[in-house]
Amino acid sequence: QMKSNKFNKKNIMKICKILFLVLVAIFLAKYFYTSWDDIKKIDWGKFNWGIFILSIFLYFAYKVTLASLWHYITKLNKCSIKYTKAVTSYLYSILGKYIPGKVFMLAARIPGYQEEGVPMRKVTICFFLENICTLLGAAFLFLISLFFFPNELLANYKWATIGLVILFFICINPKIINFFLSKLGKLMKKDDMEITITYPQMIKVVLLFICNWLIVGTGFYILVVSLYPSVGFSQWLYVGGIYGLSAIIGILAIFTVSGLGVREGILIAGLILIMPKEYAVIISIVSRLWATVAELILILVAFIANKIIDIKSKKTNPTLENQSTK
Repeated sequence: QMKSNKFNKKNIMKICKILFLVLVAIFLAKYFYTSWDDIKKIDWGKFNWGIFILSIFLYFAYKVTLASLWHYITKLNKCSIKYTKAVTSYLYSILGKYIPGKVFMLAARIPGYQEEGVPMRKVTICFFLENICTLLGAAFLFLISLFFFPNELLANYKWATIGLVILFFICINPKIINFFLSKLGKLMKKDDMEITITYPQMIKVVLLFICNWLIVGTGFYILVVSLYPSVGFSQWLYVGGIYGLSAIIGILAIFTVSGLGVREGILIAGLILIMPKEYAVIISIVSRLWATVAELILILVAFIANKIIDIKSKKTNPTLENQSTK
């Protein structure tokens, strides 16, 4: 009976993975189909490809660092798994952003942790904390950018962003988080609904997220320069801040596919202040391709690396191979 249950569970997981990948493929295909007319207008010959490739490597660094920060959050909350497995689980979960609703990103991370005996509720709590830190990091990058390029349009977002930062800093106090988690735990009849992270540790994590946003902000600035070199170094933080603001709005727009349309609109509104509108529109489209292609490459690398590790582990430990065939 137990073997039958395990077999059924494995089959269900396989079916869920297939359905998940099919949904991702559908929404990605839909995005590229609807954007194809805009993509065809891009004159790729105008790109400085050396600088453009550098921007992609910075995006790679940003995503790998994000995966490491995710692992750090789970480690602080005493629900971590092996680093390589945590990173691959995180990278696989990126596919979830291409399906409306953020729940698929969380759902893609849970199986790897459940295999190691980590309860789903603990992974969910860490996912919640990660998103708060992501929003805080992007908000800080945007706020810093306003000091370097003040203008009336973006000043309208300034106070709302400051308000969000203050609210988030209050909310990340572990005492407040644990108060609400304890109430939720009573409803779920669970007595371990709490985080073990301290307030200073939470502040440290947020600062690390801010540093990581500087990495991707720099990458986006280099992307812009590769197409429109007239943007000077003095506008580096401004351009990065615009990308941070677009990310904030994109994250909050939970029912869109990876903030599709919303992020591009914010980028265009910010970039037309320093360049002709036609360049701003092209860069907004290219930025989506820049991020999407880089993420898909990282996911593919993670998949290949994971398979190589599995093969090596089965060779060194034949009992694992025997168990997998049973």
